[in-house]
Amino acid sequence: MATKYSTAELKQSIDGHEVRIVTLETGAVERRERITEVRKDLDKYCNITDELQKVVISSESAIKIGTWIIVGFGGSVIALIWSLITGQASLIFK
Repeated sequence: MATKYSTAELKQSIDGHEVRIVTLETGAVERRERITEVRKDLDKYCNITDELQKVVISSESAIKIGTWIIVGFGGSVIALIWSLITGQASLIFK
């Protein structure tokens, strides 16, 4: 048993489908443009991250050097205090 549709109903259905297809195509173009913009932003942030990583790596060596200087200074202060306690050194203020 076949269902019969009038030409007007079929045309209305086709027109409705065309409207939906055009809407989908327009949305696809907008989404593609947004994806392109997001990709540009992502590339920019990746470049910034790479630069920050280089700075952090160079800062790490400076921090290590600073740590050794502080350890040396702290050790000398402890040695001075110890020598004052044991009487091996004395401070004379004029």
